[in-house]
Amino acid sequence: MSAQAVALAFLSQVPPFRYLDREALAEVVGRAEVHFFPRGTRILHRDGPPAPYLYVVEKGGVKKAVGDVTLEVVGEGEVFGVLSALEGDRSRLDVIAVDDTVCYAVPREVVEKLLETQPQFARYLYEFSIRRYLDWTLEELERAPALAGSGRLIFTARAREVARRPLVTCRPETTIQEAAQLMTHQRVSSVVVLGPGDEAAGIVTDWDLRERVVAAGRDIRQPVAKIMTSPVVTVDADAPVYQVVSEMVRRGIHHIVVTEAGRPAGMIAGHDLILLQGTSALFVARDIERRHDLPGLRQVVAESQRVVPFLLRQGIRASELGRLMTDINDRIIGRVLEFTEAALGPPPVPYCWLVLGSEGRREQTFRTDQDNAIIYADPPPDQAEAVREYFLEFGRRAVAALVEVGFPPCPGRYTADNPEWVQSLSGWKTHFRRWVATPEPEAVLNSLIYFDFRGVHGDLTLADGLRLYVNHLLPASPSFLVHLAWLSTKTPPPLGFLGRFIVEHSGEHRNSLDLKARGTRPIVDLARFLALRHGVTETSTVGRLEALREAGRVPEDLAEDLTQAFEFILSLRIRAQWAEIQAGKTPDNFIDPGQLSALERSLLKEAFKAVGRTQAVVRQEYYADLMPS
Repeated sequence: MSAQAVALAFLSQVPPFRYLDREALAEVVGRAEVHFFPRGTRILHRDGPPAPYLYVVEKGGVKKAVGDVTLEVVGEGEVFGVLSALEGDRSRLDVIAVDDTVCYAVPREVVEKLLETQPQFARYLYEFSIRRYLDWTLEELERAPALAGSGRLIFTARAREVARRPLVTCRPETTIQEAAQLMTHQRVSSVVVLGPGDEAAGIVTDWDLRERVVAAGRDIRQPVAKIMTSPVVTVDADAPVYQVVSEMVRRGIHHIVVTEAGRPAGMIAGHDLILLQGTSALFVARDIERRHDLPGLRQVVAESQRVVPFLLRQGIRASELGRLMTDINDRIIGRVLEFTEAALGPPPVPYCWLVLGSEGRREQTFRTDQDNAIIYADPPPDQAEAVREYFLEFGRRAVAALVEVGFPPCPGRYTADNPEWVQSLSGWKTHFRRWVATPEPEAVLNSLIYFDFRGVHGDLTLADGLRLYVNHLLPASPSFLVHLAWLSTKTPPPLGFLGRFIVEHSGEHRNSLDLKARGTRPIVDLARFLALRHGVTETSTVGRLEALREAGRVPEDLAEDLTQAFEFILSLRIRAQWAEIQAGKTPDNFIDPGQLSALERSLLKEAFKAVGRTQAVVRQEYYADLMPS
């Protein structure tokens, strides 16, 4: 077989070249070169000239690295040099042969022609680029002081690399005394209680021994099952460490069990993570618990914003950044509400503090206006007035306290100091029935913020019950869903003829476009509509799309495209806002496409096209389905 035939057979199996017709593939093979790199060869240099080729590994492999941090290993049948070749910009990584390596090198001009003439080829490379762009923040990885030494582990390591092994375990019948002796002997702060199938049935920590045994005067001869916490919070061994941090912050716990193939294999304690990264979000969360007044909390709120640029430097995805910062906000809000309860006295009936909008969707990064409400259990009729007065005062004090610690007030008063948004469970059901029953466009638009509600403090079952009620209410309300579908498709992507960006032509934001109004908000609206249409209880945009995909309610490729579009646009928006903050400006949502790199402009156009495709599907499939016959 000739060398050309071998190359043709090989590349026909490798994406993106396998998407080419035979004629186009033959042209690629005719222009491709064969390059040999001995082990250890630095093929591309970080900050060096752009890659002149798109490389396909035929034999051997390469690693992509920043300094001594390996970000990815590329093996046989995989490509590298994509970002540099597409953008024509400097190489962003060191690419080093890890073995004697043979590559097919496709000249950049050939790739550029294929991008213009081969849609499937172009689509694959753009999606590939989005994933890589979202996964790394390469420019600042090395220069960030916070990444020196072991600090970088918080975002580059997996749970298995940080977990303490072997895991210290016992059985449910083990006595409390024996468990305490085991912990002392092993010098650990927890022990996992194994069930009959060696699954993690419970956990006992030093806190349990203090609070549930010593302070309670419990007999230490009792079985440890009497004091263990169950169920156990676990993460998979391959989970990134930042997800462990997020779970600890969100749940207010100090220990997480690491599992392999569903079986407990190791333990990560909060102290382990603090040692890894003293400026982590977990450290901020611990600091919140140590504050006992509003001035102290205000200091934490100001300091917590420093976590944002640190996380940006780690290359964390925009949605994960939002989730982590929201978890910190939730803890601060919870602490403020504890102070309010202490000052006003215990609530007369169970209640739940609701957050709305971006906070409800776990998508808040830089702190914006408050959006919150109160739901409380239906009181006995003879106590209804007194209970309502308590929560009205509670709402006024809590919102004022949140302003004092650094959460700005809402100009539209979508907050719990507005009596309209302090309601019993029955009162909130009445609100939602009214919105759904008489869906005037303006009323539907104003109510959208409430459909993203999420409980963060108090009796969370009240929020769960209201969500269940809303999900049962909507299927019988096609006219409301029609209005919702219309709202989710009424803002087209800002792309004009020949795919040019549509920007502001005058005023303060001349030559710029609004990444929130024209970018993330249409995706949020689409995900919300589809979630409400199909009874999905998740509130985050990415979570909603994932749930819809898993339930088969949205085609997998459409959900993936929209998720990547959301991540990319939100990432651009956050970075632009942080740059404005660093420059001493008030952050907004506008960005000048002309200031983006060629690759970023291409990816942004692809993201907008994904929004347009989804809007077309909603218009075609759901309008007809929902319109009454």
